[in-house]
Amino acid sequence: MSGETSNWVPSRRIRFTIGLALFIALIGIAASVWSPFALLLLLPALGALWAAFIMLQIRRQLSSRGGSWEHRIHELVATRLALPSNADSAVLDIGCGDASLLITLLRQAPAIRATGIDYWGDNWDYAQAACETRLTRLGLNATFRRMDAAKLDFPDASFDAVVSVMCFHEVRAPRGAKLRGPLLAVSEALRVLKPGGTFVLIDRFADKKDYGAPSDLAALLCHTENLHEDSLVRTMRVPWPLSTKRALGPVTVLSGQKQLM
Repeated sequence: MSGETSNWVPSRRIRFTIGLALFIALIGIAASVWSPFALLLLLPALGALWAAFIMLQIRRQLSSRGGSWEHRIHELVATRLALPSNADSAVLDIGCGDASLLITLLRQAPAIRATGIDYWGDNWDYAQAACETRLTRLGLNATFRRMDAAKLDFPDASFDAVVSVMCFHEVRAPRGAKLRGPLLAVSEALRVLKPGGTFVLIDRFADKKDYGAPSDLAALLCHTENLHEDSLVRTMRVPWPLSTKRALGPVTVLSGQKQLM
């Protein structure tokens, strides 16, 4: 794997959860001087600590120290994309994070014209400048741009291939939009893909909370061909707790081509 910890579970989210657990526990212990019922606050504190433990386990499993599952998933994308080593295709990674997926693709096909976009919010452990520095040190070339996946600043049919891993469920729709944010991201990904181009999209597509009725997603995929929809957990035999509903349980791998016009 390209790094020691996963960029999918922000460390500050774990620290916040642990801090919240300790804060609740201290209030309960302090208030028990006046009422023993205050010790009941230890229950939600234990719940928060359990949640932090699960996040730490998932972060470890995704890292090189716990199975390199993030890297394995990126390798799956590369396999599904099947770029020849001499490919010079234009490839877009939506929600590129710390650029780990692009690094995997560039090592497979160094001549591709790679572009990574992300919103790089303050809640995450990576940034655009870090991506640029990282690829420069590795002797690889890619273009990075800050952009909202719900409205990509690219013309129609700009890329030969589009990939995305665990990004779309984080996308929020602008006010007045007719589609949910994740569905807008799918729509935009297909819009900027050339007819005949290949896509590999991995996200929580089976989670109705994010994507609504399955028919909503199916309507966006009606102009694709050779479509494959696979459960990531079953395909890769992902272990617990990474396989749970709060993690990769609802995650599906969508791959195929955009129909020729």
